[in-house]
Amino acid sequence: MSEKTPHLPPSAPAPARVGRPRELAKRQAVLDAAFRLFLSEGVQGTSLDAVARAAGVSRVTLYSHFPDKAALFEATIRDEMDRLARTQVPLAEGVALRDGLVAFGRALMGYVTSPKIVSFYSVLAGELRRHPDLARQFYVLGPGETHRNLAAILARAAEHGEIAVPCPLTAAEHLIGLWQGMTSYKLALALDIEEIVAGLDERVEGAVTAFLAAYVPRGG
Repeated sequence: MSEKTPHLPPSAPAPARVGRPRELAKRQAVLDAAFRLFLSEGVQGTSLDAVARAAGVSRVTLYSHFPDKAALFEATIRDEMDRLARTQVPLAEGVALRDGLVAFGRALMGYVTSPKIVSFYSVLAGELRRHPDLARQFYVLGPGETHRNLAAILARAAEHGEIAVPCPLTAAEHLIGLWQGMTSYKLALALDIEEIVAGLDERVEGAVTAFLAAYVPRGG
């Protein structure tokens, strides 16, 4: 059974999430253990035996879910992106646009400044760069999906006359840029993380205020 370095085609399907609750729990334990080890040891330095031990499962159980390290690495990326996606729900009926955008921004910035995601970019970004197909999947499932989710909220607000946005995708990119600003560089270098986290609410709210002022409807 191979532990080959991840290199998967863009169309590779995600492992099916079916089975009894106990099997699903074991699968999640493997994903959680693998992600921790990938961050601490790197992909090359992580063996499937070590993952099985850390997850408290047998090699047979691990291989029944993931045939090789490539499949396991892809699954950990998908699992993390699923966590991010669950924080990005559509704007609920009756929720003010400003409140919805602030909530979206807080969830996004809280996620990207969390310790494991800061570590992810410093440890595993290089692995993704060496494998463009997997890097593309990561972008589509993570940052790309975030971009589309936010654009959908803005498009609906524009339909209701709350804002004027000629292109919701462009507007969403502007707002994400306002939220992140120069922190992207600091996060990439793991600098001033505590200071960034402490100022997140102020940053997110200020960005939303500036964004809504820029996209106010004509005559609004």
